[in-house]
Amino acid sequence: MKKRYEINKHNSTVCGYPGRGFDWTLFDWNGETLHEGIGASLPWVDDGLIGKGSQYLHVPYEWTNLGTIYRVRPNESMRAGETYRGHKVIRQRAVQDGGKWYWELEFD
Repeated sequence: MKKRYEINKHNSTVCGYPGRGFDWTLFDWNGETLHEGIGASLPWVDDGLIGKGSQYLHVPYEWTNLGTIYRVRPNESMRAGETYRGHKVIRQRAVQDGGKWYWELEFD
């Protein structure tokens, strides 16, 4: 079974800190700001750093003023190997669908 949860400040961390501590309107989820020299025009997916079967995003944050890119990760309970809402997570992915980003969890 797979289920998607829209990425937001309640189910994510930013650089290891709770997502609630950041202004989410300053993230560039649609790649609308210029990303000169970084080789990407949208948030991009990475894996391996937070464990096998789990992914996170590199997302520009206040790019025009700061030129910053932050790691946005799912809360620890949503990662592969953990139990989320009573179900064991066997794989977690970051997926874009319809212009929005989601944490997609695959349960056993």
